[in-house]
Amino acid sequence: MNKILLVDDDRELTSLLKELLEMEGFNVLVAHDGEQALELLDDSIDLLLLDVMMPKKNGIDTLKALRQTHQTPVIMLTAR
Repeated sequence: MNKILLVDDDRELTSLLKELLEMEGFNVLVAHDGEQALELLDDSIDLLLLDVMMPKKNGIDTLKALRQTHQTPVIMLTAR
């Protein structure tokens, strides 16, 4: 089963996306800010869905930190 880490501060959106992705057979972990995402990230994650605008650590800074240690594929979520 593919494992996705979904990172977005919009709890309603993450709940909906998590439910839809799980219905398609994905195992989904959710983080609501970049710091939490980096804590959850490990080599078992197959894909990161990452919001750009978040509190604490935004998506761009999270991606920069991620790239220092991981090559996990990332899809950026943005409203802009």
